[in-house]
Amino acid sequence: LCMSSSVVGHKRAFGTDTVPGCYDDFEQAQLITLVGSNTAWCHPVLFQRIKKYKEANPNVKVVVIDPRRTQTCDIADLHLPLNLGTDTWLFNGLLNSLSQRNKIDSDYVEQHCDGLDDAVKSAQQSSGDIKALANTLGINEEDLKQFYSWFCETEKSVTLYSQGVNQSSSGTDKVNSIINCHLATGRIGKPGMGPFSMTGQPNAMGGREVGGLANTLAAH
Repeated sequence: LCMSSSVVGHKRAFGTDTVPGCYDDFEQAQLITLVGSNTAWCHPVLFQRIKKYKEANPNVKVVVIDPRRTQTCDIADLHLPLNLGTDTWLFNGLLNSLSQRNKIDSDYVEQHCDGLDDAVKSAQQSSGDIKALANTLGINEEDLKQFYSWFCETEKSVTLYSQGVNQSSSGTDKVNSIINCHLATGRIGKPGMGPFSMTGQPNAMGGREVGGLANTLAAH
């Protein structure tokens, strides 16, 4: 059950429970966003890879989105300690910002996506006022603008999320709000970019891919 929100989120977005990325993408990105994960403790091998990569490439930006200040923040250029349960507002606001800054990849969306107009309209209604949004999230307005600016201007972006996203009554919506930002910009299925679900148990994703769920066959 630890990954059930991601399972449903992936099926909503792609039709199958598929993570559209790989670990090598971490070390090709220019912006690494960690959402709802104390990666330093819960995924120490991945954390050390990210830390080593950032040390060798100082221009790489790391953003940590977590209500708590954890050891993961030791490598962060920006920490957004948002209020519990407000992740969807944050990423809907990002989608709205991408639209306002003309960062939508129209060609990609036209070829591969449905529902963008409705998604952007919903994002504008719920997260359109940046000052009010920062207040809802409980974070500094300038920090929020900085995150949106980095994401809008950095094509090679990976967004890594874990149980702080999944373990929620609205976990699936959180997952889809993250995926939507990558779909809208075409930052998916290419080196160094994409939404990436970090598992709660060792190789939970691999287990699902080989038929480890009772209700699916191997290969989804």
